[in-house]
Amino acid sequence: MAAQQLLVRIVNGESATIAQVRRPVRLTPNGYGGIVYEAAVYPVLDGDVVDLAGPSWEVEDCNRFLLAGARVPYAPKANDLSPRPKSIEFHGEWNVDTNGFGHYVVFNGSERLASDVVNALEAAGLAIQRWDVSHRPASDGKFYDWFARLRSKGTHDEAVARVSAVFSPAFVGVEAPPAPTATPFEDLAARAEQLLDQTVELRDRLSQSEREVALLRQRLAVVTNHETKLLGDMDRTLAYQKSLHEQISALSRAQEQSAEAKAYLVRQSDTEELLELALSENSELRNSVVDFRNQAEASESRILTLEAIVAALEDRLDELGQQDRERRRASAARVAPRRGVSGFLDNAFTRLTFVLDSVEVLANLDAPASVLRVLAQIDMGELLGKDLEGMRGWREVSKLATGIAGSEDMGRIYYKPDGSGVLVSVHIKQDEKEQRRHVDRLRSV
Repeated sequence: MAAQQLLVRIVNGESATIAQVRRPVRLTPNGYGGIVYEAAVYPVLDGDVVDLAGPSWEVEDCNRFLLAGARVPYAPKANDLSPRPKSIEFHGEWNVDTNGFGHYVVFNGSERLASDVVNALEAAGLAIQRWDVSHRPASDGKFYDWFARLRSKGTHDEAVARVSAVFSPAFVGVEAPPAPTATPFEDLAARAEQLLDQTVELRDRLSQSEREVALLRQRLAVVTNHETKLLGDMDRTLAYQKSLHEQISALSRAQEQSAEAKAYLVRQSDTEELLELALSENSELRNSVVDFRNQAEASESRILTLEAIVAALEDRLDELGQQDRERRRASAARVAPRRGVSGFLDNAFTRLTFVLDSVEVLANLDAPASVLRVLAQIDMGELLGKDLEGMRGWREVSKLATGIAGSEDMGRIYYKPDGSGVLVSVHIKQDEKEQRRHVDRLRSV
């Protein structure tokens, strides 16, 4: 049975009608009717209206059609829905990545959190062209969990400012602990984050204890040197006292004590007083040395304990990491078929292997029909285009329509038969220098 068709009015927000088109009605992932316009699927509102400022989906995500005669499930208008928050207290890492195709908000988080982020961005007036799992590194070199392509055409700084106004600026870093209804994967991630926090705290305490031990060792060395000096002084004082005592004994055997003997007695008394003071100070130093050594031993014992705890936590983190990798592998094995452009290309062109940034280029074409037609012919074994100069085995198909303003006929397909398959690179030429650079990249494939 044929698909139902509608004559719809195209608007953009509060603006007047842009165009009227007749299209087959598709079913969107949330169950509403939608039509294809400018390579995206937009929901049909009551009154057969399509608002380009509203949400949209990729065409391959809406592959079911509404049968003729069936009631059209119109999507609710924005003012019919409960108001969505225009900001979100976002606790994950995020960035705004800008390239030749537009602005992309890349961020980390669970699928539930990703949906909340997209809703908050759209509620704040940042229309989202598409969002999905991210498979490539951002401009800062990091791999993020999700991306959301903005329809905004402003500058990079303007996009960052608008996204920052939606996200809470107070938190940028580790995602908050999951709610009680968290999935096992989220619970595992939360446990890993807690262990990381404990490890960081213990490492700080370990560093502080090591600094305390170093300071105690310095003080112990100073006190030990002082003690050694005092012991030398005391030995010399004892030898001097013994010499005085022998001289006094010899004089005391004389009949009369001379003035010299009396002077020796006075000097002996002074020497004994100094000796007592030295012995007293030395005793205090010995007690201080013992205390410092006890403190150093206690700190070293604490360091050993902290090191053992840190090692145990690191082992636990390794174990959780292994569990995480196994869970991801098991999850990936259960997920089929692949979503998005990559999954569509794998299913549509079984012999073609897309290299370099071909998938991203195809995903951003506004009018991919001519490119897809050539890919289908190549997949069926037809020999198209001409030999690529300086690249043995490679061929080039040029002047393909892209639908992108300023690059309407700059689409290029480079392909090379490779056994039973074909290596394919889809590219949009910018200028001669950039095209040569892209061809040079093909040499490494």
